[in-house]
Amino acid sequence: MEGYDVSNIQGKQATGSMVVFKKGLPNKAEYKRFKIKTLKEPNDVGMLKEVLQCRLAHTEWPMPQVILIDGGKGQLNVALKLKTENEKLKTTIKSLKLKKIKFTTLAKRKNTLFVEGGKNPLLLKDLPPEVSNLILRIRDEAHRFAITYHRKLRNKNLLK
Repeated sequence: MEGYDVSNIQGKQATGSMVVFKKGLPNKAEYKRFKIKTLKEPNDVGMLKEVLQCRLAHTEWPMPQVILIDGGKGQLNVALKLKTENEKLKTTIKSLKLKKIKFTTLAKRKNTLFVEGGKNPLLLKDLPPEVSNLILRIRDEAHRFAITYHRKLRNKNLLK
């Protein structure tokens, strides 16, 4: 599984993160961080789109079975649109790998999980504890990794 989050303050020093979990454990050697380059105003959905575009361009990186994004329905819609656009490119190997990925998002307020192809969102509290705990752990780790990089860029900018 891969987890994604973005971090910024009013669009400044915007960053994105990708964390990777294998067999329920973090694989820090595969973590990636992204500097948002195209947006200078706060726009979490647009920033996520940039991060996912960059990630999906790296077909040499192993593709996950599940991508978990910190966010709600808007973030899921952006991810699914990118998935569809990339599948239309007809790069056969890339297209086949993308079709196998299940996109999900987790909205913070009520820990609501939106799943690609699902009719209704799920509440984490209704899932088995081992599943909900893993999802929360991935979301929290993506958040921690994004905010750490954001703070690093912000502090670097302050020293200039």
